[in-house]
Formats: sequence, C-alpha cells, structure tokens
Amino acid sequence: MVSHEYRDSLETVDPHGLLFGQDDHDHHPASYYERYPTMHPPEGSYPALHRHRAEQQRRRQRRGRRVLIVLVVLIVAAVVLTGWFVVKPFVTSRLAPDDWSGFGTGTVPVEVHSGEGSAQIGATLAKAGVVRSETAFIHAAKENADSALIQPGIYTLRSHMSAASALTLMLDPASRKVLSVSLPEGTTERDTVAKLAGILGVPKTQVQAAANDIANLGLPAAYTLPGGGPISSAEGFLFPATYNFDPGSSPGDALQVMIAAFTRADRDAQFSVGAKALRTSPYQALIVASIIEREARFADDRAKVGRVIYNRLAAGDPLQIDASSYYGAIKAGLDPAKQDYAKVNSPYNLYTHKGLPPTPISNPGSAAMSAAIHPAPGNWIYYVNSDAAGHLYFTASDTDFAKAVARCRANHWGCA
Repeated sequence: MVSHEYRDSLETVDPHGLLFGQDDHDHHPASYYERYPTMHPPEGSYPALHRHRAEQQRRRQRRGRRVLIVLVVLIVAAVVLTGWFVVKPFVTSRLAPDDWSGFGTGTVPVEVHSGEGSAQIGATLAKAGVVRSETAFIHAAKENADSALIQPGIYTLRSHMSAASALTLMLDPASRKVLSVSLPEGTTERDTVAKLAGILGVPKTQVQAAANDIANLGLPAAYTLPGGGPISSAEGFLFPATYNFDPGSSPGDALQVMIAAFTRADRDAQFSVGAKALRTSPYQALIVASIIEREARFADDRAKVGRVIYNRLAAGDPLQIDASSYYGAIKAGLDPAKQDYAKVNSPYNLYTHKGLPPTPISNPGSAAMSAAIHPAPGNWIYYVNSDAAGHLYFTASDTDFAKAVARCRANHWGCA
C-alpha cells in the first residue's frame, strides 16, 4: 500500500500518475520529458536534468565558437593569400629583382653622363637590353661599394648580362671608351692643336679658336705680361701629359683640362713663388722654362741652361738661342730648315732682339719648370753640344767657346 502522504508527494511530482522511483528520474530524466514535452519540473527539482541541459548548452556554445574560429581563420587566410599575390611582384622585385645570369653576348655601347647614380644608370642599361631590370642593377650597386667609382663615358657592355656582371665590367677601365692623347714635354701649341683635332674629330680651326679664347681658358691669375697686361697666347700653359677625354668633349673642355694640370704643377713646384725670389715674373720664368725644355736634352744640363739665360739677361747680351728663332719661323709659316735664324725678322729672333721672346716657345714639363726657378750656380754665358747625343758643354770664356763650336761642327754634333 502506498501511504497517503507518499501518494500526495508523487502526484505533486508526477501529476499524470506515472509512478516511478526517484532513481529512475535520476538515471532517465531526459526520456521522460521527451515523452511529455509539456512537463517542466519545478525549479530546483531534478539536479541531474539541469546539469545535463547546462552541459548541452556548453557543448553547443563550444561548437559555435569552433565554427566561428574556423571561419575567421579561413577568412584571414584568404586575405593573406590574396594580399601575397598582390604584393609578391613588388617584394620579389626588391628582394630578388628580375635579373639575367651570366656574362651576356655581343657588344652594346652605353653612355653614362656626369652626375648619374645607380638608378639612372640602371634605367639606361635596362633600356639598352644590357640588364633585365633597373631594379636588378640598383640591387647589384648596393651590394658593391665600388659602384660609386663609375665614371662618365661610353662603355662597351654585352646584351642580357647579369646586373652584377654588368657592374663589374663597368668598373674595368678597359670597358670605358676614352679619347687618349699623349703630349711630350716641349710640344708646342701648334702641335697640341693638331693632335686634339685628330682625337676629337673636329677641324683644327675649331681647336685653335678655342685656344685663342684666352679669357675662357682659366689661366692662373698670377701670370700676366711684364707691364701687367693679359696673356695673349696659351703657349706654355698646355701642360705635357697623357690625357683621356670622353667622346664628345669640346676643344675648350680639353684645353681647360690641360691648363688645370699646369695650375697643379705650378702649385706643387711653388713655381710662382720661386720666380719672384729670382726677381722675375711667373710668366717670364715660364718663358725661360720653355727654352730650357727645347735646349737641354739631359737632366744635368737643365739648371745650367737656366743659369746661362739669367746671366746673359743680367749682362744685357742677346740670348742667341736657335730654338726661339726656329719657333718664330714656324709661327710665321716659314720652313725653318730653309731660314737663316740670324736674319729672320721676328721678335723670336734672339740674335737681333735682346731679352726673352714675347711668349713661351713650348709647353715645358715639371723638370724644366723646376730648373727655371732653381738655376745652377755658375758664371757660364755659353753652351754648345759636346757629343752626338746632345750633352752640353758650358763655359764663360769666349776663346773656349769658339774652340768648342769648331769641335762641334767638325764632328757634326748639330752645331750651326
């Protein structure tokens, strides 16, 4: 029998009259309420059922979060992949730019202008088909500090080269096309003009016109005529050396390079200072140096020739130097081989004109310039060839000089 109290408690819990023990509810709470969905236990009843429902809710929430995370990951991955394909060309062009490999083929002339950097050079090379991209050359230049040493000029390169190979070739002096001219010591302005015209590919008249434009040549300010007037000739200032000019250089540019070399030689030798110490002007000392360059073949004779010139000037005697008369004849358009130097009417005829010639008679080198401001001590007033090689004999005696001249002529050592 079920007691009245017990039945009441069951009816409260199970109003449908389905009697089962508390253990059944604990073990099978879900099946009961699935059969009777309208039944809802009072709040606080059946703890196991509430725990089950809470666990289901947590599971659904976890599944929802996992789905959301997967969706977010997929979206982010899609964005990253899309972005990578967009920026990949830009990144790879910077980190690993398009480039060819190897040393290329054929020959391609490329000109580099003054002031151009790796970007401009790279653009020129890429346009000419030497390198695959401007960026490749920029990258190669950053990897090689010597890239800053690339000089303006025309380079002979190859087609389809790696950027690094192109840079290496441009740093090789043999790849750079230059116009080279060598001017020995004692070369005259006339000969210099002819040589420049030949290598620059312009008429001699164009080079001579540039040489006559003295005001634009940049002569050192210390050089003026004895009365203070401006110099009227570039003779003496076209310093003898080997020069390399870029193709397309103008005659004026080439002459200015030579005069700049003279200015450096003047500064290095303290030539202007040395001239003043001799109580002469820098320009007059330069004229003396030009005569020394033409008269003395050997180093030991240069300073002695300088002393003879200064001694004769001090004594008021004409210099009687054949090299000056020879120069004057050429300057006048005459054949010096057919002229009597003593009779040519020219300011360069130092038999009939006292003092120095009006301009230098050649372009002297550093050794002759040094001899002009550092003449050897001595009282000599004459010199003459003493052998076939051209060594000079110096004397202060008229009689001794006459004998030396006779000996020179007898041996055909080049005496007039």
